[in-house]
Amino acid sequence: MSSGYPPNPPPHDGGHSNEANNYRESHHQYQNLAQAQPVRTINRTKTVKNNLGQAGNKVRGLFGKKQKDSDNGHNKVAGPREEPRSFSSGNSQRGWDRASIPSSFQEDPFDRPVSQAMSYYGERSGGPADNNNVRLEDNSTEHRPSSSVLDMSATATATTDDVRSMELPSLLDEIQQNYNLEDLSPEAQELVRELQQVNHNIAQMQKEVMTEAEKRQNLQFKLEEAKRQVQAQEQEYAQIEHKFFDHTRSIRATDDDLSTIRDAFKLLKYSIARLIMTLNKKADKQTATEKFASMWPHLGVTELEPSHVNLLAEKLVHEHLVQQIFRCPLYPGLEINDAYESVTQWLTAHNSEFPVRLRQQLAAIVAKSGKDSELYLASQAEKKKVIDLIYNDLAGVYEPFIRENDANVDEEKRYYAKVTDIVDKAMKLAIAMRGQEVDISTLDTKEGEEEFDEQTMIDVKGKTSGIVRFCICPAFVGGDGEHGFLEKGKVVIA
Repeated sequence: MSSGYPPNPPPHDGGHSNEANNYRESHHQYQNLAQAQPVRTINRTKTVKNNLGQAGNKVRGLFGKKQKDSDNGHNKVAGPREEPRSFSSGNSQRGWDRASIPSSFQEDPFDRPVSQAMSYYGERSGGPADNNNVRLEDNSTEHRPSSSVLDMSATATATTDDVRSMELPSLLDEIQQNYNLEDLSPEAQELVRELQQVNHNIAQMQKEVMTEAEKRQNLQFKLEEAKRQVQAQEQEYAQIEHKFFDHTRSIRATDDDLSTIRDAFKLLKYSIARLIMTLNKKADKQTATEKFASMWPHLGVTELEPSHVNLLAEKLVHEHLVQQIFRCPLYPGLEINDAYESVTQWLTAHNSEFPVRLRQQLAAIVAKSGKDSELYLASQAEKKKVIDLIYNDLAGVYEPFIRENDANVDEEKRYYAKVTDIVDKAMKLAIAMRGQEVDISTLDTKEGEEEFDEQTMIDVKGKTSGIVRFCICPAFVGGDGEHGFLEKGKVVIA
């Protein structure tokens, strides 16, 4: 007999074995009639709109057709009221309890589609036909599910976005309006409570999703704003830097900076070392010893090895360059050197920053002076004095090789020309140093007393500790740690 209550669930993996056997037997008997019936194939990829309608049919199928029972009641004789059919009735051959509910219904309610709770009443879970479509076949009038129950089997597994779009409040309102929840079985009431909980969870998650979306939008806006500000600041910095370099270039004596000055130092040292290597073993040991002893009596020079003769000759060249060029107050040959030094010391003592600008301006004047100017002629005269001084000292150490060689070769191949080239490099380097923001100066070394300092020194043989026997070339330092300059000195460790 047809009733408004939903049919009992079909057998599943968690059911009783007798129920499974009965179902298989009846299935074989109803095969022919089932083929005559139209097969209802429901695609699981239906839209959320259809799923909502199907979910409503499922809920109505679960709790009975109240309106139909009400209409039938007008044609029936009043009798004892039939109690609602319990979902766990022990009188039904295919009854079920909470333990037989598939495990998918016991997962997190938010992760499970809402309509899945009812879809159990129209499909066999776990069968091969469940992969893409649900195919229900039954030819029994007594056991064939109603159309609303067939509709329940058509519900596709909804994604989280689909669940978010379902109107569960309207379904719950429909249940509460059409059914008296107190008259339902405890299992049905529990399912209603689960629906309510799912609805609450969805609403809560929707709020969280909206909140996170707003946060993400705000963060994205802030990120774009920060990128825009950084880009604007970078452009502004580039403009300031460009203007700064244009300004400093206008007052700088040359276009050199600290990096090019450092390269110029290395080139100057290489030129001196190469000059001395061409004189290797050309010196008279006795003459060289007497020359070095007279120049640096504190070194205690007595017996010299050939390698030490070359190192001391290299020291001789560097010392003349340092004393005559690099330690000159402004530039060799200028009559204002002494006056400039006095003014600079006075300004520095009074914490003035003007000495830097004064030095740069004067260096620019020297660098831009013409070849017929008084400044240029004075500097050239002083440069010749330095060249002659270095050449004569080297000729005294390597007596008589240097003078005899220069007397027999072309001018450009003479040692005098090589010394001139070295002094020219030193003069250009000196004017470039005077035009910098930082004041680059030499660092004195106490020979025979000071310990080796790897921060400011390099030993010719690679040693890293010991007493400095003599210094070949002093260290050049200037500025601070951020904008500083350092060219390490070259020493010989005892």
